[in-house]
Amino acid sequence: MLLVNGISKNFGGVQAVKDVSLEVNQGEIVGLIGPNGAGKTTLFNMISLFLDSNKGKINFLGEEITNSKPEAVVGKGLLRTFQTPVGFPKLSILENLMIVPPQKGEGIFKTFFYQKNIEETEKENYNKVCELLKQFNLYEKRNDLAENLSAAELKLLELCRQLMANPKIMLLDEPASGVNPLMLDKMVEHILRLREEGMTFLVIDHNLGFIYRICDRIYCLANGELIASGTPEEISNNEQVKSVYLGVSENESS
Repeated sequence: MLLVNGISKNFGGVQAVKDVSLEVNQGEIVGLIGPNGAGKTTLFNMISLFLDSNKGKINFLGEEITNSKPEAVVGKGLLRTFQTPVGFPKLSILENLMIVPPQKGEGIFKTFFYQKNIEETEKENYNKVCELLKQFNLYEKRNDLAENLSAAELKLLELCRQLMANPKIMLLDEPASGVNPLMLDKMVEHILRLREEGMTFLVIDHNLGFIYRICDRIYCLANGELIASGTPEEISNNEQVKSVYLGVSENESS
């Protein structure tokens, strides 16, 4: 579904990402880990096209998207969240989701001539929003302003907002950050449920326990380069990962 081939990024004389290749197959949950400064966020920004690459190619659903704009790939079904959730803090949870789908009534002529279709579409969107909020245990707070939500609730709202855009793959940026253990369990349940429903994920997170619980495969970066890839068990037993990511030398871990 997603293929990244030899991608690189320089910031002046600093090599942030160097010749990184990875793939995400349909229905997988793939993790991306590494220490601070490893290049994870830069790589994520290039894959989601918020940042241009200096080298390499990105393919999504068999089509090269390397030079596309973020809004173009959103329409194709590639969406991302952010470590600090973005949205509309002065709008309610319900309003934050209702504004996501394209509005067929934009423009005076469409509003006048297609009012019935517009009303039907609005009803469908409203029903979808309510169903999502129930699934993510946010329905009772649907009229609360987004700015009044907890950090964990904002993460869930961010997930719901992306789901309203009908994604084929979701790139999750630190979904476990700032989430307490109880809510983290709920986050795991939601992600695994979505995968069972056919969703595909690429996930960055510093919480290794969280990554190991949800991911089928994991890539590990260090100093901008890919140093390991494999199943959670393979990554957890990889000596280079222990040394670079966890700060444990091979001698200390043996």
